[in-house]
Amino acid sequence: MLWADRSREALFLPSQKLINSMKRILLSVILSGLMLSSFSQSDQDVTVLTLDDCINTALERNILLKQTRNNQIIAESNRFQSIMNFFPTLSASINYDYFFGNFFDTNAATQVSATTNSSNPNVASRVTLFNGFSNHYLVRQRKNELDAAIQTTESTRRNIESLILGSYLTVILDKENIKIARERVELLEAQLDREKKRESVGVGNLESVYNFQSQLATQKLTLNNLQNTLQRDLLTLFQAMALDPGNEYEVQSYEVQEQDLLLEVASFDEVLEESLSSSPALMAARSSYSASRYRLKSARAQRLPTISATGVIGSNYSSNGARNPSTGEIEPDATFVDQMQYNEFEYLNFSMNIPIFTRFQTTNTIQTAKVNMINAELDVSQALVNVTNTVQSVYLDLVSAQQTYRSAKENLEATSQTFEFMKKRYETGNTDFYTYLESLNNKNRAELEMINAKYSIVFRQKILELYRESNSSVN
Repeated sequence: MLWADRSREALFLPSQKLINSMKRILLSVILSGLMLSSFSQSDQDVTVLTLDDCINTALERNILLKQTRNNQIIAESNRFQSIMNFFPTLSASINYDYFFGNFFDTNAATQVSATTNSSNPNVASRVTLFNGFSNHYLVRQRKNELDAAIQTTESTRRNIESLILGSYLTVILDKENIKIARERVELLEAQLDREKKRESVGVGNLESVYNFQSQLATQKLTLNNLQNTLQRDLLTLFQAMALDPGNEYEVQSYEVQEQDLLLEVASFDEVLEESLSSSPALMAARSSYSASRYRLKSARAQRLPTISATGVIGSNYSSNGARNPSTGEIEPDATFVDQMQYNEFEYLNFSMNIPIFTRFQTTNTIQTAKVNMINAELDVSQALVNVTNTVQSVYLDLVSAQQTYRSAKENLEATSQTFEFMKKRYETGNTDFYTYLESLNNKNRAELEMINAKYSIVFRQKILELYRESNSSVN
C-alpha cells in the first residue's frame, strides 16, 4: 500500500509541476503584454510638433486673432448698413383708441359725448433726399474701416507666425546646445575613466583625475542649466500655442539646407520697398487714416440742411360711423371694413431741417474728428517707422549672421583639427591638461557660434519672407 501511494504521488508530481510551469508562463505573457501596451500607449501619447504644426495650432487657438476676425465681421456689417442708408424706411402701424367726454368726431362729422372707439392703421415710408452727402461719406468711411480690419487681421496673423517662429527656433537651438554639452560630458567621462585606469596602474597621477572630475562636474552643471532653459523655452512655445504643458509633446528638429544659409540676399532698398508695399500694419494705418478723413467730412456735413420725403397710406375707423363718399351721407352703422374704404387716404410730405443752434455739438464733433484724423496720420508715420526699423534690423542681422557663419565654419574646422591633435598629444603625455582643456573649449565654442549663426540666419530669412510676401506662410 505504501508503495502504491508513493507511485500515485510520483504520477501526480510531474502534472503539478507542469501546471505551475504553465501558470508562470501565462503570468509572464500577461505581464509582457501589459508592459508592451504601456509602452505603446506612452508612444501614442507623445505628439510630434513640426514648425507648420506649431504655427497652424497657434493660428487656430489664438484669442487675439479670433477677436480681430470678429472685428472684421463687425466692419463688414457696418459697411452693409452704410449702403442700406440710401434706401427708404418702411413701417406699418395700427392702433385702437378709446375716447371719453366731448369731442368732435371727424369721421362722423359730428360732436359726440359718448365713449368712442377709433383706429388709424397706416403704412409709412421715409427717405432722405439730401443730408450734405453724409451717407456718401459714410459708405467710403466704412469701406476704409473694413480694409483696415482686414489688414489688421493679416498683421495679427503675421505677428503670431513671427512669435511662433522665434520660439520654435529657440527650442531647436536649445536642443543643439544640449547635444554639444552632452557630447562634452561623454568625452570628459571617457577621459576621466581613462585617467583613473592609468592612475590605478601607476602610470597616471591624481592631479589629472581631479582635474577631469572638476571639469566633468562643471560641465554637468552646465548641461543641467541648458536643460532647464529648454524647459522654460518649451513652456513659452506651448503657451504661445495655447497648449496644455501637461501633455507630452516632442518638437521636431528643423532641417536646414547648407546651400540655403548662404543664399545671396537682395539689396536693402529692394527688400524695404517690398516690405513697405506689402505690410498689413502699414496698409491698415493708411486705411484708418482715409476713414478718418471721410469721418471729418461727414461731421462737417452736419452743418448743412437735411431734406427728406415722407409718404403715408392709411385709413380711419370710428364707432360713431363715417361718411359714405359715394352718397355723401353719414352711416352710423358702417363696419370696420367699410370705413377702411370710406376713409382711405394718401399723404406725401417734403421737409427740410436747417440746423441753426445745436449747443456746439456739431462744432465739437468736427473738432474731435479733426484730431482723430491727425492721430491717424501719425499712426501711418509710426507704422512706416516701425516697418523700416524692423527691416533694417533684420536685414543687418541676416548679413552679419551669414558673415559670422562663414567665419565660424572655418574656425570650427581649425579648432577641431587642433583638438584632435592636442587630444593625441595629451594621451601620449606630450602636453599638459590645461592645454588640452583649452583646445576642447575652443572647439565647443566654435560649435556654439556656428549653430547660433545658422539658426540666426534661418530665423531672419523667414522674418524677411513674412515682411516681403503679400500672403505669407512660413514653411
